[in-house]
Amino acid sequence: MDERVETDLLIVGSGFAGLWAAVSAREAGVERVAVVDKASIAMSSQSRLCAGATIYCLPEDDDDVWLRDIVEANGFLSRQPLVKEIVETSGERLRKLEQWGVQYPQAVGGEYLRLPSRGFQHVKMMVMPRYRDKVGGSAVIEALRRQAIRWGIARHPRLLVSDLLQRDGRVVGALTIDRSTAEPKLFAARAVLLATADCSFRGNYVCTDGTTGDGFRLAYDQGVRLSNMEFLCTNTGSPHFGFEGTGVALKWGGRLLDAQRESFMEKHHPDANAAEIHELVQAMAREARAGKGPPFYIEMGDAWANRIGPALRGIGGFMPLNLAKLEDAGIDLQEPQEWVPAVQSLRGGVRVGPDGQSDLPGLFAAGMTEALDPGLFNGWSTMRAMGSGERSGRGAAAYLRDAEPAEPREDEVAELAHQATLPLSTSATAALRPDEVIERMHRTIFRPDVSILKSSGSLEQALKEIEALRDEAGPELTAADEHELVKLHETRNMLLSAEMFLRASLARCESRGAHFREDHPVADNDHWLAWINLRRSNEGGMSLEREEVPIDRYPVQPRAETVPS
Repeated sequence: MDERVETDLLIVGSGFAGLWAAVSAREAGVERVAVVDKASIAMSSQSRLCAGATIYCLPEDDDDVWLRDIVEANGFLSRQPLVKEIVETSGERLRKLEQWGVQYPQAVGGEYLRLPSRGFQHVKMMVMPRYRDKVGGSAVIEALRRQAIRWGIARHPRLLVSDLLQRDGRVVGALTIDRSTAEPKLFAARAVLLATADCSFRGNYVCTDGTTGDGFRLAYDQGVRLSNMEFLCTNTGSPHFGFEGTGVALKWGGRLLDAQRESFMEKHHPDANAAEIHELVQAMAREARAGKGPPFYIEMGDAWANRIGPALRGIGGFMPLNLAKLEDAGIDLQEPQEWVPAVQSLRGGVRVGPDGQSDLPGLFAAGMTEALDPGLFNGWSTMRAMGSGERSGRGAAAYLRDAEPAEPREDEVAELAHQATLPLSTSATAALRPDEVIERMHRTIFRPDVSILKSSGSLEQALKEIEALRDEAGPELTAADEHELVKLHETRNMLLSAEMFLRASLARCESRGAHFREDHPVADNDHWLAWINLRRSNEGGMSLEREEVPIDRYPVQPRAETVPS
């Protein structure tokens, strides 16, 4: 193969987790670090598009209280040592960002401007980070990008990683496909770190088109365990335009309305419209079943002009530009807007140890590619992405001090390159195209009785449909050009993620957080304080194992009166 790159550490993904891992590894002494991304480096991930709200535990905060907050909110399925380390080191990352030039607003007296983080009792988040002329997530990611340049980290954009390579029981590199030319390129690496985000199945939530489960499939193919794949977080939003800020809107005066324009959350939860996101979408699904919708609406009224709108215009990221476009189009958000549940994020990921390393020596994971906990909370995803990136980059550096070089097998590389590009040259009379497969997958996964209010019957039927679609898409899926070839690989990744979601959802016979089983409607700490791990078996099928949460050894344990929602 003509195209070849030699490196010590290859990082897949260039969001908060990937770039922080790259800088952390270089600071720890790794000489050759390369970052690949299927799009533009640092410019097209959720990190750049988000508002940048981040949780930082400061000296005046009680980190033990914050840890309990986070663990309880995640139904006690957090891997507590990893969460504890992220919380305790978050203040150091804040100071480092400030040294790099990132600024967070301060209130009178020099204290940081901090807001309560939705979903927690005590945890607070900092908002509106600024760096030069940028605000929000784009400010933080730009500061990280410049640090990557300063450290001489090699950056390779527009390369899709199609396969990882291992030899003698450890990872030795990756094969990539150029998304413009479909030319394969080999990265020979002594360690690989996956920071490719999660999986949204190309749903209807804003800014998640690129999160297609790429890292999940790469790890799964190598026999690595993944956890928490049953937790699919569904947010809410408009079916007609992008909107990121429902949590703020409903916390500050907005209301969800049914088809008759009547408020309904009061009868479903004591916190009414301020309830957690999974409570909102579950209530919408129940109202729909009772014939009260769709359509549903959000009503913000005067609260939009007085509080919600000004807050969303100043947060940075995607929303301010979007709001300006909505105003130009004549859309008045003071008036009720049609609102629907919207699939946002599959919260599972690669099971890792204290250093961020997976079951396969030399393969690390960070950010949303890593299984840490199953919840979705304001500011927490950003905190865990940066914290896990720093930790896994440091862990990879420690591994590399003793790891010997290993050469990928030429015959394996050649065969994988052939298989990765084969759909371009395949012509079949009954060929499937990626868009058709995605549409059929949506019809299965996005049903309310599969994604929100689950039951064994609906999950089993959905699994049969996804397995049939997977089997059909194997030999028949074709690509007309290089662009569609990338979409084809992403589609296969999403199909695998869908199968893992359904199998894990069937296995967990209780309800906890975003995972709600109508046939098992309560949380069961006596039997289900456990993680469900999935992996590829030696026979090629998908195997499941139950791993008990070692709660007796963890610092935060359920109180007698605590029942996870």
